[in-house]
Amino acid sequence: MKWLHRDRMRLAAVVVVISGFLSTTAICSAVEYIWTNKAEMPTPRWAHTSAEVNGKIYIIGGGTSEPDSICLSSVEEYDPSTDTWTRKADMPTPRGWNSPSSAVVDGRIYVIGGYAGADVDEWCLSTVEEYDPAANTWTRKVDMPTSRVSLATVAVDGHIYAIGGAGPEAPEGLKTVEMYDPATDIWTRKADLPYGVWYVNANVVNGRIYVLGGRPRLKARPWVQEYDPATDSWAMKADMPLATSQMASVVLGDKIIVIGGWLWSQDYPHTTVQMYDPQTDTWTIEADAPFQRAVFSADAVNNRIYAIGGTNRPHPCPALSTVYELTIGGPAPDFDGDGIVDTKDLLRLIESWDKDDSLVDIAPPPFGDGVVNALDLEFLMEHWQQPVDDHTLLAHWALDETEGIIAYDSASVNDAVLVGDAVWQPDSGQINGALQLDGINGYLVTGPILNPADGPCSVFAWINGGAPGQVVLSQVDGVNWLAVDAEGNLMTELTGPGRSAGPLFTEKVITDGQWHRIGLVWDGSHRTLYVDGVSVAEDTQHGLFGSQMGLNIGTGKAMEPGTYFSGLIDDIRIYNRIVSP
Repeated sequence: MKWLHRDRMRLAAVVVVISGFLSTTAICSAVEYIWTNKAEMPTPRWAHTSAEVNGKIYIIGGGTSEPDSICLSSVEEYDPSTDTWTRKADMPTPRGWNSPSSAVVDGRIYVIGGYAGADVDEWCLSTVEEYDPAANTWTRKVDMPTSRVSLATVAVDGHIYAIGGAGPEAPEGLKTVEMYDPATDIWTRKADLPYGVWYVNANVVNGRIYVLGGRPRLKARPWVQEYDPATDSWAMKADMPLATSQMASVVLGDKIIVIGGWLWSQDYPHTTVQMYDPQTDTWTIEADAPFQRAVFSADAVNNRIYAIGGTNRPHPCPALSTVYELTIGGPAPDFDGDGIVDTKDLLRLIESWDKDDSLVDIAPPPFGDGVVNALDLEFLMEHWQQPVDDHTLLAHWALDETEGIIAYDSASVNDAVLVGDAVWQPDSGQINGALQLDGINGYLVTGPILNPADGPCSVFAWINGGAPGQVVLSQVDGVNWLAVDAEGNLMTELTGPGRSAGPLFTEKVITDGQWHRIGLVWDGSHRTLYVDGVSVAEDTQHGLFGSQMGLNIGTGKAMEPGTYFSGLIDDIRIYNRIVSP
């Protein structure tokens, strides 16, 4: 009967693992991209322009769905703080399809150029109209010298630069750059672009303009053209990984985030998110957006990005009203992964002062600024002695329960199921309660949390007791992540491919009847074992073997006799980042 009971419990555990596998995914990254649907825009539109003023986003013009796309004059204001929309005064000149562009100077929005529709003589506009959000009024300004559609505009030091686009005499893309001074209502010609492009984006970082992608004819290019207004000169920078046009882009933390777009307008739009760091002239591919989108807008408010409208397919293009909020979570100030910001984290920050340490460079969020300095100290002190809401914490079993067979995951939905014989010890843990395992048949099982092959990750747990050959944490039908060797020392079998790969052993005994915090950290090239905040073994690996199966807590990968842990286990944490205890 005892074996029948155990088999039933194991069957229940397998069900938990399978259900978890089907419902849980994890991405190993130091930065997490969280997309949320928000209130839809009242008027579906694409090829519009947008601008942010005083924390509100203004969506202006654009076109309705094809094949009978109509140029719009309507303006709608989005307030992210209340997730509400408000209709504002119409723009005097309807513009859509081949996009107008806009820039903000002194709280006023300047809408420039664009397409007036096929039914008018001058379809390619040079029109400039100024919108004052405070007064909700429009004013006509002097025309841009070069009429054009699908251009880019940005503001630097109170001046607006109109860049590229296409016109009646240059359907392949203009090199033209013209500067507008709102204070004098005067335009000035500036140095031409190296490559003429239209359906192009431009962003400003540290006073320089970065013109991204676009297309000279029908196919998008990966070009990045940098303009220095101080010298009126251009330079070519590192190409985008994915050539794109009609995308959206926005600056966040001195980095440029590029979302979606088209390679060809006959194709479906990208879901790709690309990030450019002007300081290092490097690109990275980030986690995909959960939608296909082109000819839409994106604006940043309070470190969140709002992607609005656009279309999700080639011609005939439907105009969309969707709004997605993107929250990008950067590194947490809890460097040692113990769940609270305290003196240990402060000392870790001081150790890296004036250095480029990505583990400690937490401000300005979400990406830092390349150096550990007063900004990082200020951000850490804002969280002093507070529990951390850490988006990189994939699972946290406090093991503070007093009864039942569920160990609740406070970080996510990865609750673990107690199998066999074990006793909750609400007053005997290192941090509040703990779980006493019997070394015979008691353990916890949960669904998949992370795939070790995906990237950096860290695993920590408090233990008291144990014996040689026993296992603290393993992956079902995989390997033992944290285990005890034949001498009672901490070890791991989590390894990578290659002849030199194998278990990593330490000479640190963890079965002496004292509390120890043990951990394994994988940084993408090195695996490190920790005991009580001290590195006790480290080596180099060329990756880790992957597995998407669930986890056993307190027994080995195949639940062999002798691998069941005998002792107390407390406060297990799993991160998809590097923890530095």
